[in-house]
Amino acid sequence: MTAPVTEAPTLPELEQRLALVACGERPGKTRACGSCRKKGQALLRITSTGAADALATLICGTKSPKYRACALCRQKAVQMIHIYNGEAE
Repeated sequence: MTAPVTEAPTLPELEQRLALVACGERPGKTRACGSCRKKGQALLRITSTGAADALATLICGTKSPKYRACALCRQKAVQMIHIYNGEAE
């Protein structure tokens, strides 16, 4: 028996979903803040490469290469890559 085929999200929907994860997804929260929505295209572009460190840096807002993104932002980056690859919902 095969699993039901689900329709892939459109790029704008995926961009919004990634922005919501970056913003801090939680029950009842349906939209990302303005700042995270503005990062949506960059989040999508970096997520598509699978570069978790670069993605975490963008989410965390770490400007200097000397500093690493925090653990929470690294977790968000991994979650976003899984979402992009269709591995998690």
